[in-house]
Amino acid sequence: MRPAVSIALILVALTVLADSAQGEQTEPTLTQKFEKFQNKLQAFAESIADKTKAAFQELHHSEFSEKTRNWFSEQFQTLKEKFNEKFSRD
Repeated sequence: MRPAVSIALILVALTVLADSAQGEQTEPTLTQKFEKFQNKLQAFAESIADKTKAAFQELHHSEFSEKTRNWFSEQFQTLKEKFNEKFSRD
């Protein structure tokens, strides 16, 4: 089962349990329950998206990633110079 489907099913179950535990006098309609679930799911997705974006930005700007990019640039430049030396013999 996909993780998104599993999470959705868990959220539906928790929503139903939370609504039944409150013991409201008037039972919300099925449409209201789905709207509430949709809002919760959307907020959850936005939260995950924000956290993921922040993590990738932090990783991109970290010292390790900058050193790695610089190392690859230096290695590529060295390889390029050797290639030019080898094949530019006139």
